[in-house]
Amino acid sequence: MLISSNTGVRVAGILFCLLSSVNGRHGSQRHNRAQKSTTSSSTDETIIFGSNETTALTSDGTTASIVVLDYGHNVEGLPTFEVISTSGDTSRFEISCAESKSALDSYMSDGPLPLAAAMDTYRVNQYNITAPSLITNRLIQGAFRYQKLNLSSAGSLQLRNIGVKPTTSTISVTQLPGSFECSDEDLTRIWATGARTVQLTEIPKNSIPDFLQVLDEGAYAESQAPQGLAGAVAAQLLNYRLDIQAKPVKGGFGVSVLCDTLNSCVYLSFNLDSHTITAHAGSTSLDTLLATSRLPNNTTLGTWHNVHIDIAMTSIVVTLNNLPILNLTQTSRYFGSFGFGASFGHAAYFRNLTASTPTGETIYTNQLTSPSFLSDFMMGANPADTIVDGSRRDRIAYTGDLDVALGAAFASTFGTPFIDGSLDLLGSYQATAGFFIPTAKIQQAPLGQPLETNLTGLIGYSFNFLSALAQNYEMRGNLTFAKQWAPKVSKMLDWANSQTLPNGLFNLADESFGGDWNYYDTPQSGVVTKFNVVYAYALQQSLPLLRDAGLNTTVYQTRLDTLRSAINTNLWNPDLNAYILSSTFTTGFAQDANALAILAGVPPSSNTTASILSTLARDLILPAGPLAFSNSTASAGFAQKISPYASSYHLRAAFSARDASTAMTLLKTLWAPMADPKHENYTGCFWETLNPDGTPGLGVVTSLCHGWAAGPTAELSRYVLGIQPVAPGFAEWKVEPQTLGLEWAKGRYPTVRGDIVVEWRLEGAMLRMEVESPAGTKGTIYLPEPLVTSLEQSVIRVNGVAKNGTQFEVNGGDAFVLTQEPLGAGLLA
Repeated sequence: MLISSNTGVRVAGILFCLLSSVNGRHGSQRHNRAQKSTTSSSTDETIIFGSNETTALTSDGTTASIVVLDYGHNVEGLPTFEVISTSGDTSRFEISCAESKSALDSYMSDGPLPLAAAMDTYRVNQYNITAPSLITNRLIQGAFRYQKLNLSSAGSLQLRNIGVKPTTSTISVTQLPGSFECSDEDLTRIWATGARTVQLTEIPKNSIPDFLQVLDEGAYAESQAPQGLAGAVAAQLLNYRLDIQAKPVKGGFGVSVLCDTLNSCVYLSFNLDSHTITAHAGSTSLDTLLATSRLPNNTTLGTWHNVHIDIAMTSIVVTLNNLPILNLTQTSRYFGSFGFGASFGHAAYFRNLTASTPTGETIYTNQLTSPSFLSDFMMGANPADTIVDGSRRDRIAYTGDLDVALGAAFASTFGTPFIDGSLDLLGSYQATAGFFIPTAKIQQAPLGQPLETNLTGLIGYSFNFLSALAQNYEMRGNLTFAKQWAPKVSKMLDWANSQTLPNGLFNLADESFGGDWNYYDTPQSGVVTKFNVVYAYALQQSLPLLRDAGLNTTVYQTRLDTLRSAINTNLWNPDLNAYILSSTFTTGFAQDANALAILAGVPPSSNTTASILSTLARDLILPAGPLAFSNSTASAGFAQKISPYASSYHLRAAFSARDASTAMTLLKTLWAPMADPKHENYTGCFWETLNPDGTPGLGVVTSLCHGWAAGPTAELSRYVLGIQPVAPGFAEWKVEPQTLGLEWAKGRYPTVRGDIVVEWRLEGAMLRMEVESPAGTKGTIYLPEPLVTSLEQSVIRVNGVAKNGTQFEVNGGDAFVLTQEPLGAGLLA
């Protein structure tokens, strides 16, 4: 997603469909389909093969030869292949990557992806092959299921061992620290699909290569979008001068100015093939065209050119070799940083970059001949393990995703280094006022001090981040962590309190702070129910961390009680049987706001909770899953989309209220189709957003491997296995399964103290249950609900001894085998 500091949020990505011709790099097409992937391991690396057999391509220069490889599920990493033989002209060979097969119908597939330097900008890689060789890409391709091999020049190629060298975990889901299986194949697949989504969005430290190659001659860019100079000063530049030398060696080169932190810029493409300079609103030459002008005829490849650009907010004046070539007035960008790169199919060297004020004071200068400058532009390696939003888009860390992503990780990969790295990085982006910046690129170390800024966006994400911090403490019980983070948590909560009205409600006065996960909708401001309930949830979840860190939590508990009461008094609509969207839109409601209200203990009774869940089921759930907003909100500009992210909270709320019907409906309608290998858009991962008909919700740009959609992996372990901490770090724990009408379930939940393993079965209407737990802990094991045979008609035995009651205290490490027998069975024996 893209954050615009002055207007809230807007969609990132444009779909480009180019005509199929040889000049357009396709030609008429002859298709072949290859087998699904296999994996090969050597002593030093793993390769996942799309095809390890010989693949032949032959083109006459008019009809392109095309082979589509299907890996069967999403993979990622460094594409690689072996050239066995060549003949004729093989200079126009390309490989395109795509998460969905339909994306291959567009020349640019599901790219470009210019927001960050964590992977290749373009989903199409071009190769000029002249001899047998082993080729491995230097840059990562994010998640893809399909590759399209395309030879359009008049020649022949024979290839083999076409695959990818993964940079994320390839451990089989069945071998992860956590596990889950049950008698319902859909639910088993759902858990595993979420776990695989977690794996692909956990990015190991130092796995990202330097984005640019830095040589003695300068920094070399080839088909790579510019990345803006990082830092608060650079991001707020209004008036500056830019000087850089460029030596194009193929096609041309590019320079960007007025860039925001997620690379929305004015991009200047110097095209020596057409002898034009074009200006674009974005960061590639495929973005919206702003202006075109001619380059001097003597502008040639292979020579150094001096570029000078004067930037004064809306005015951009470009000089090339002391000749004015473009004078542009635009309104797409007003302030921001600068960078350099190359449009698709272009390549160039760069050196001697200097940015200065209009009076000549140096802002930044570098010769660009040492790799040390890469970190200035966040184009170097990633120094820590981190969790990103999506494997393909955007490969950036977001505060708002972590509450869901952490829960899924704890239940499956137990990726604590990735959790730590993400919390440290994103938590360092706290403003002195208390709120957090919602996103951070992962090619940087945590900041050393708070940010001096009064701007942010996606304010709900700051509250989500507190819930993620609280969850990490709940799961791991690290008191040092609690004491380290308590000041940051209290600072955010105190800022939120400063924004409350006399009636006790949180009021977002600045619209630029608004926006949410639904970045394609109009940002909300004022008294918004979602922001109030996510604040209440953050308060509630943070109390144990603050208390154990030594803070007096009385004031925070009082604020929570006041906030709950104010929400009920002012934001409940009895006609809707739901909490309204906002104080200015009272006839519609949001799915996640009502789910979070339940989770935050806002409804005054269990009956109110049940009525809310009934309203959500009646008004939102479609055959493809639940809408994120009620139909009436469409008149206010809210898109009718299905959000696995919002639905993750809906699912959590349903389980917490023991609403088995709603929980199963959500799992079956929304997540089960995504987890079905027979689904047209199956990737083995969960998706970012869906349309009401169940198709990817943002078209070809939709991320089909998005961590915020993996909520069921956590909830199935927490509620169907029933494993939850009672005291931080599982010093005390409980097993309280909800059966959901299943015949059996079993699985393993990793904790800092050891694994908790649960298996329960309903055999012949009788329960058998076994629990293994780590020594040195205490637990309470509850009978699963509902049972098939009532307690009045049966006898419960624990380790062979008849017991009364529905819950049983155990010491960790002790055997626990529970059996249910028909009444009188022991006497008959």
